[in-house]
Amino acid sequence: MAGYMSRGPPNGSVYVCNLPPGTDETMLADYFGTIGLLKKDKRTGRPKIWIYRDKVTNEPKGDATVTYEDPHAASAAVEWFNNKDFHGSTIQVHIAESKNKDTYDNSASLNNSAGLGGQDELDNGAGRGRGHGDGPGKAWQQDGDWLCPNTRSVLIVVAM
Repeated sequence: MAGYMSRGPPNGSVYVCNLPPGTDETMLADYFGTIGLLKKDKRTGRPKIWIYRDKVTNEPKGDATVTYEDPHAASAAVEWFNNKDFHGSTIQVHIAESKNKDTYDNSASLNNSAGLGGQDELDNGAGRGRGHGDGPGKAWQQDGDWLCPNTRSVLIVVAM
């Protein structure tokens, strides 16, 4: 778990897991905006929130990233909202951490050796995010991707 902890100030983004069906950007902005100012997307002017969707059905997968203007607000959001009720579901909130390929390769091999989040989990549907359903050996990690601190699986979150 220590490999996932942020060193220095966080980047301002939080990764949210276990969102209930029907969650949309407005619901997330209203909830997470109570603890700090959300960063605005430069193209749309809307809060910088990304809800992950199934590639085939376009249905939400139950996870998202929310980005704050102030990185300290993101830290407060983890403390305040992690393991709290959000519209009937207990959500998990973690600091989203940017990983480069070298760091990802090292943490992935550590997780595989510990039996936490190896390729088998991604192939059998336990994983989420990009890479879910990709065949073995397919390179889906890219520079700038986020790594979920969830200890059950390795998840790469793309910052938009």
